[in-house]
Amino acid sequence: MTYQKQIGLALAGCAVCAMPVLLPLIPKIGTYAASERLRAEEELQRATIAERAKTSEALYNAGIAPNATRVRMKQYLDNPNQDPKPDTTGYGAFEIIYVYDSAGVCIGKIEGNQWLWKHKHNNICTGDSN
Repeated sequence: MTYQKQIGLALAGCAVCAMPVLLPLIPKIGTYAASERLRAEEELQRATIAERAKTSEALYNAGIAPNATRVRMKQYLDNPNQDPKPDTTGYGAFEIIYVYDSAGVCIGKIEGNQWLWKHKHNNICTGDSN
């Protein structure tokens, strides 16, 4: 206990010498933690996408089509001069699928594997459950 002041002074000197190295690391610790959290989230998303791909492939190989009663046309807004002509394959002959544009407006339906557009056939969208 006789050298307590000298040891304290030596540790304070070492701390002063180490500060230029340690002070810039403090903000980087938060950035590192954020990047690790982001990396973990991306890994989880990749795993989820891989599982969905496996499920989709298994459904495709089994010949089971997913059930849907609504289809949304991306990058299309209702226009009476432009028929979107969606793909009608993959739906059952007795299924009725309502088709919406990107704004959520009913533009027609697929019934009996036939595309019925609301601008050619009247009252097509009156029975939708929107």
